Amino acid sequence: MEKEPEQVELSPQEIEALHERIKHFTVTKEDMAMFGKVLDFFVWMQIKLQKCQLTINKLKKIIFGSTEKSNRSRPKQKDKIPNQNIPNISVPEVPCTVSEDIPSNDRNDERAQTEDPLPFEPKKGHGRIGADEYHPDEIIRVVQHTSLKPGEACPTECGGKLYRVNEKPGGIIRIKGRSCAHVVRYEFEKLRCALCGASFAADPPKDFPPKKYDAYFIADLVIQKYFMASPFYCQEQYQRLFGFRLPDSTQWGLVESAADSAYPAVLKVLEQMAANSTHMNHDDTKVKVLDIMRRNKLEPEKIRKGTFTTCIFAQSSDYKICLYYSGTKHSGENVSRILELRDKSLPPIIRMCDALSANVPAGLKTVLCHCLTHGRRKFTDIENFFPEECNYVIERLALIYKYDDEAKEKNMTAEERLAHHKTYSTPVMEVLKTWMQTQFDERNVEPNSALGCAIRYMQKHWEELTRFLSVSGAHIDNNLVERALKLAIRTRKNAMFHKSLHGAFVASLFLSLIATCELARKNPRNYLIALQENKSAVFKSPHLWLPWNYETTLSDTEKIASQKAA
Repeated sequence: MEKEPEQVELSPQEIEALHERIKHFTVTKEDMAMFGKVLDFFVWMQIKLQKCQLTINKLKKIIFGSTEKSNRSRPKQKDKIPNQNIPNISVPEVPCTVSEDIPSNDRNDERAQTEDPLPFEPKKGHGRIGADEYHPDEIIRVVQHTSLKPGEACPTECGGKLYRVNEKPGGIIRIKGRSCAHVVRYEFEKLRCALCGASFAADPPKDFPPKKYDAYFIADLVIQKYFMASPFYCQEQYQRLFGFRLPDSTQWGLVESAADSAYPAVLKVLEQMAANSTHMNHDDTKVKVLDIMRRNKLEPEKIRKGTFTTCIFAQSSDYKICLYYSGTKHSGENVSRILELRDKSLPPIIRMCDALSANVPAGLKTVLCHCLTHGRRKFTDIENFFPEECNYVIERLALIYKYDDEAKEKNMTAEERLAHHKTYSTPVMEVLKTWMQTQFDERNVEPNSALGCAIRYMQKHWEELTRFLSVSGAHIDNNLVERALKLAIRTRKNAMFHKSLHGAFVASLFLSLIATCELARKNPRNYLIALQENKSAVFKSPHLWLPWNYETTLSDTEKIASQKAA
């Protein structure tokens, strides 16, 4: 009964007819066969409940979604696990203090009514984001005084003279709205000869664009499609509201032309740099490709039918790179292809993933780390059935994350962080390891139960799960990739599928460029514009057109052009 039972579908009319046959004791052989399937379903449900593989809580998570920040009723830390001879490590409580100097709402309202600040002198703390955080499209230089000048007497008649402050002028942000595209129509005057009928059109102006669609508009299409996850047909309907409608097929052609500006030059450089990085995190998520789904129906004997989007997050001391790949290959296969480019003189890369066999690259030597969050999730999923035991494990792992947060807050180096974990985290993990083995030795836990399986998972991968206690710089979990995969998941949920492998490749290329720009804190739209406008230069020297150095390359190119013009 481990196999999922066959689904039975009945219409309302069929259900009513079945009720009548049961009422009059006239059930048929088909009805008896259906009753057998219903019985199989109840037995299957009972087995799943006994093994803690199906719960109402899980159904709620599937339907409504959930996070692990639930209001779980954990036992007090002074309470110990039954049959527990190992010392319990308590989590120190952080006192919550409230400042008495904070004015009440009434006082704030009173001040708001009495004070009337000038529009060009905003109060400090008036917004969550300062003016320096904005990257303006247009800058209006310092507005000069109309009535006062440097050297004149102070208007307060204090006897002093005014002078120009040599500090950075304060900025005030004003944001203006505009359409998603600026459509310009050029109307040319035409003349026709009355005798021969020849026509003559006016010459275009000097600023007449050579192409119908400029690089800014195409870059905006890419951002809307692959970052905002707005399908082309949705963008078409959105554009129609503003007086122009670009067919989705035309939008795809423009996006495909923009992909030619980055592939293969920039992508190959990013792959080479990712291969030579110090850390690499990776994981998979599902994706639909229609061409592959059709091929699977025509070739049902094929062994591999799944399609996946792999995210590879590589980082070094100088850069961070995020790469996406969509197709039939698993995460381990994509990582193997990247690591084949690695410089052989470099030490083994520190690699983080979950414990799936599909994530393990074959024949490559790496320092393997497993995600501690995945191990923790084994216990959070069954917490309703084993509250005391699961809470004990969760609280121990919470201490590990507390110590890791302390290392981040103090900006510790990799060596300092390793020493910090050895001092504080190693005793906690050793106690946890001993406790888990004690549960089996004292027969407190059935090895094949849900709790036993969760403990055996931790024991089986203990060395990889605790790599942060022995390797400098090793990550504690795979949350970097889990967050990065949300970009691909958002596209999958909104657009549902890719039509072909080529479309999936274009999507992966732009996801990689956008995510890497975000990591480098660069504007992805400006970067895509630069790639399109300097396509030939990008293919000649792609290493100069990466998200973190393309602005310097543009500046140098402009200087050389101005010198030649002079």
